[in-house]
Amino acid sequence: MFATLGDRWTRLMAPLLLAALAAPGSLQANPEMADSISPYLRLHVDDPVQWRAWDPALLEMAKEEQRPLLISSGYYSCYYCHVMQEESFRDEGIAERLNEHFIPVKVDREVDGALDSYLLEFQRATAGSAGWPLNVVVTPDGHALTGVVYAPREQFAEFLDGITRRLETDYDQLADLARRGSEELTQRLREGEEPLSESRAGRLPQVLWDRLEREADDLQGGFGSSTKFPHAPYLHAMLEAEQAGVAPDWVAEFLQITLDEMAHSGLRDVLGGGFFRYSESPDWNEPHFEVMLEDQAQLALVYLRAGDHFGRGDWVELGLENLDFVKRDMALREDETGDRAQTAEDGFRGFASSLSAVDEEGREGGAYLWPEADLEAALADHDHPDLVRAWFGMEGSAVFDLGYLPRRGAGVEALAERFDLDEAAVREHVAAGREALIRAREARGLPRDEKVLTGAHGLLLSALAEGVQHDERFREAGTAVSAWLREAASDPEELPALMGLPAEQAGTATLNDYAFVARGLRDWKAATGEGEQAPALALLEVAWERFRDDDGFRSEPEPPLPGMISQRFHPAVHRPSPTTLIFRLSEAWAGASETVDAAFAKYDLRPGRAIENDPEHHARLILWLQERD
Repeated sequence: MFATLGDRWTRLMAPLLLAALAAPGSLQANPEMADSISPYLRLHVDDPVQWRAWDPALLEMAKEEQRPLLISSGYYSCYYCHVMQEESFRDEGIAERLNEHFIPVKVDREVDGALDSYLLEFQRATAGSAGWPLNVVVTPDGHALTGVVYAPREQFAEFLDGITRRLETDYDQLADLARRGSEELTQRLREGEEPLSESRAGRLPQVLWDRLEREADDLQGGFGSSTKFPHAPYLHAMLEAEQAGVAPDWVAEFLQITLDEMAHSGLRDVLGGGFFRYSESPDWNEPHFEVMLEDQAQLALVYLRAGDHFGRGDWVELGLENLDFVKRDMALREDETGDRAQTAEDGFRGFASSLSAVDEEGREGGAYLWPEADLEAALADHDHPDLVRAWFGMEGSAVFDLGYLPRRGAGVEALAERFDLDEAAVREHVAAGREALIRAREARGLPRDEKVLTGAHGLLLSALAEGVQHDERFREAGTAVSAWLREAASDPEELPALMGLPAEQAGTATLNDYAFVARGLRDWKAATGEGEQAPALALLEVAWERFRDDDGFRSEPEPPLPGMISQRFHPAVHRPSPTTLIFRLSEAWAGASETVDAAFAKYDLRPGRAIENDPEHHARLILWLQERD
């Protein structure tokens, strides 16, 4: 992908990694971000790097000072973002380099998602892969020049020294390269939009299934053979195809293997009920411990619907338990004393965007792992602590340096025989042990990113709508989220990106926000009859009017960088595609809005080469187009 430009970048930038280290200096921290709504930005307030929060006006400053931007994007719950801060951004020598030669900019990827997505696309195109923390040099004209993800301190220093030397000696050449690279990336995206022939488009479902089967791990579930993400959008698309009877024969077994393996492995917080973001091992047992609200919403929905389809009551219970986890550990509530309240009506103010992988002592997984002493103390009053340990697989040697990670251990029948108890007694002891461990874990604290993301709440409302059809205990939370989102959408032209904040702090909603909230409101009304259709329909109308141009849909109303172009079809990798949701909602509401009907009727739905190249990123779109034929 993008091989010509990528090779050129490699040849040009390889010498930049061979520079010597500069002598460290001493600079004062910049307090500009102390009042930021983002805990990720606040985390960097005391860095000696003179960070600035992202603002498109910084490009004008860069032009005046003839200094490039160094845009560093990450998020609060990201483990390696914390590591790079400790190693590099709190280092005086790194700070001196950044402050003297660049305008250092910090971006919370959950707040400026469209900018982050574009920089990720650039990094993938030029380096072959991307991730967080992501550090990209951007010229004053707004063109990305080069970037690096997490790098140890010395390697990052070499990167900065190298690019600084080249900018001093070949500034015009590099600026021109960045401009041409941006144009080439834009051209590649444009070419990917060119419609396929009718025969090639007709083969897309088979291309999709071939790709998914090739990437599928039919022994341990999931996709790939090393680092594994749940890829909820892929699973959801496959489940819909299975429900519709259009999936290949292998899909049903693959879904069952995957959902079982994820449910009982280290990827899932089997004690609390949530899912970690990904695993570094193919068996799902080496998780990075960040917990994202949008992942909980999507996976709860998949487990609930898969449980219904396959007759798996345990999956339904798991999906409901996942929603209980969100209600208990991610809810943001305060009572009149400022303490955390216990019910949604007591000062409910939404759900945290994520829980950090790093505990308050800076240890990855410290909130979830159990040293022997902590485990003994937590179960000191339990009648059968060894039974609880066996249930949660916390026997023998701990896998992690910090202690045991609870996971699926012995079953009820085996424990009944081992401890000479009846099965009902085993379940009672397990429940009591779980409560004791959860209380002990809560005393440790779960560091939370307390931003209230509008779009993630739209995804959560869809999951709560599914959950309330199984158990009324989710009605209260769903009603609260639905009411809050309807209020946020009362002026659909000004939907906030973050809720519960004054307008000047709430940010500008993206296409994702509009699509996710519109679907969430629709799903809640369909499940409960609560609310009106009008707010969701108004959001859909604004999405068509405000984000669409002749080339497709923009990610945000006014993209800040020149390469952030519109696309007819947005991909779905870790979250749903906003364009696919918009198309499906527009079809479902045919006749309800002349604005939507007219725009949808004129939209070019012919898939392009980008979809053929990465069909798994557009799985639900491909299957929806097949259904329409």
